Amino acid sequence: MAASSGARSNEKVQRIIKPSNKLFFVNKDLVRVLSSNRGLNIVYLFNLTKDKEQSMLLSDFKKHRKRAYIFIDACRLLNKSTSQIRLHIRNGFINPPLGILANGERSYTRKSYYSEDDIFEIRRLLSTIHIGRPRKDGKVSNSMLTEQELRARMGDALVLYTRTKDGDFIPVWAEETY
Repeated sequence: MAASSGARSNEKVQRIIKPSNKLFFVNKDLVRVLSSNRGLNIVYLFNLTKDKEQSMLLSDFKKHRKRAYIFIDACRLLNKSTSQIRLHIRNGFINPPLGILANGERSYTRKSYYSEDDIFEIRRLLSTIHIGRPRKDGKVSNSMLTEQELRARMGDALVLYTRTKDGDFIPVWAEETY
């Protein structure tokens, strides 16, 4: 009876993972929005990396800001466990996230953040790692998300699902043309 609402119990629904709404990356610095004034076109920021207050034009801030995702959400976006990502960080394959303390320091009790550009770079690096036994042709095979799938999980792209004869939904992407 639980599946009578139309959703099948064995389907996986891809949810959009939301970024922080107060923290952003500007010029690779983690900043917190203190206040903004649309009339004066000014936004007041606290730069967590440099530990000082700043102000900039609101229009420039909207152009140059990058979304900030906490470490756990970045792992969810990439479909990887936190222990896998921490192992790659420890081995030096991936850059560590930027901490919220001064100079980007991380602490056990404080959150650390990745920018959306960092997440795309991590996806690119992880797609070069082969999973399983070596192939005879020497090619890399893994189950990493494509860039378009990652954009859809971030909420930037639309995903169209089609229903198969079995009743399962599969994603179908259309290339954007201008």
